[in-house]
Amino acid sequence: MIDGFRGELRPFQQRFLRGALDPATDTAALSLPRGNGKSSLAAWLAARALTPGDSLCRPGTESHLIAASVGQARRTTFKLLRRYFEDRDDWVIAESQNAAHVRHKATNTRLSVLAGNSKTAQGLVDCPLIIADEPGAWEVVGGELVWDAIRTAQGKPDSTMRTILIGTLAPHGVPGHWCHNLIRRGSRGSVFVQALQGDRKRWREPAAIRACNPLMWRFPESRRKLLEERDDAMADTRLAAAFQSYRMNQPSRDESVVLLTTDDWGLTTARPVPPREGRPVVGIDLGGGRAWSSGVAVWPNGRCEALAVAPGIPDLAAQEKRDRVPRGTYQRLRDAGVLRVAEGLRVQPAADLLALIRPWRPVAVLCDRFNLPMLMDAGRMPYVPRVTRWSEAAFDIRATRKIARDGPLAVEAASRAVLEASLSVATVKNDDQGSCRLVKSSNNTSRDDVAQALTLAAGALARMPSRPRRVYLGTT
Repeated sequence: MIDGFRGELRPFQQRFLRGALDPATDTAALSLPRGNGKSSLAAWLAARALTPGDSLCRPGTESHLIAASVGQARRTTFKLLRRYFEDRDDWVIAESQNAAHVRHKATNTRLSVLAGNSKTAQGLVDCPLIIADEPGAWEVVGGELVWDAIRTAQGKPDSTMRTILIGTLAPHGVPGHWCHNLIRRGSRGSVFVQALQGDRKRWREPAAIRACNPLMWRFPESRRKLLEERDDAMADTRLAAAFQSYRMNQPSRDESVVLLTTDDWGLTTARPVPPREGRPVVGIDLGGGRAWSSGVAVWPNGRCEALAVAPGIPDLAAQEKRDRVPRGTYQRLRDAGVLRVAEGLRVQPAADLLALIRPWRPVAVLCDRFNLPMLMDAGRMPYVPRVTRWSEAAFDIRATRKIARDGPLAVEAASRAVLEASLSVATVKNDDQGSCRLVKSSNNTSRDDVAQALTLAAGALARMPSRPRRVYLGTT
């Protein structure tokens, strides 16, 4: 049964399995476009975990197949897994709307389906194998919690858990998503990564499409479908984004809904970071409630730095849990020096943020006009109050995209983590007249405000060399 499938493995699958099943590997990820045998390979690995005598089978334990939902797994990977065992008396198959598992009777070895949401992250104990099916489609926040739970379980003493992720990067193709970051970092230490990704510049060429779709290209009907989708994508930019994401495995969200594309962000981190020269423009966003206060400075030569202030109550660990981000995320920002905590306070004072940005010696500080009275009381700065109209916001967004894509925006190393996290949740909304603006997240988290501050600074820099109107207000 299992050996019969082994003979059908394609060369790229065999290469992946050699790395994934190496004794030194505890985490392996295969990233490739849709339609190239991901579900079949995941089902084959799951079947091996249920077959006594196989190197992946540990009798008496329970392995897990984690998918976006139980229903999604039942329609794809678990459906294929059923075919291995449904006519064999040694295995029991149990399946309902909310649960699914296969059990080997004699050894009581199980493989169950779990949904990639926050409930799954409550704990994974004595689990020898995790098969992550399409992790890019897991619930956004819950998926991060599940991934954090997996890594925590692997780090426990005497843990032998092996995690194998198989899927397409889409739909979460923006910097900051854990799956995107895992693939981008590549193989290292106990992590093995293999990615089939097309060249963004050559996505129209059949040779480039074939290179990252080896299984689909093998069959005439699938090959014809690929070329038809390519032709449609060449005539529609929205379809082009989907084609690059799902057929070339190069996540490319429609620019109308994302502030910076993955490629544009990559340019800002690849450029050499120039020194502080001259005086920067600074965009600030004062947070309230659950949000942080943030400031982003952009110098005339393109250097970019970002800082943030969080309330001290609750503490950072509680804020991570509340915002459903992986444990240690906020603490790492604090350790990098880009996050300050207002110890003992539930609301961070505006003065704390001003104390951080004052050494930048800004030529202008862009702020929301409704925050101006609070800033006036906090300290003297060259404030430029702004009314966020659609037209002005659209100018700021276009300026941000231009300075990132064409230069010279270069993000300083310590500031990248907080900006990257913000870009992963920043969403752009368009109106019928072609203007656009950033949309605040529904739960008022800390991260999207940093992107807002970046657009204010980039827009102000684009309006120079005429010196911005400054209003010196407040106490010394």
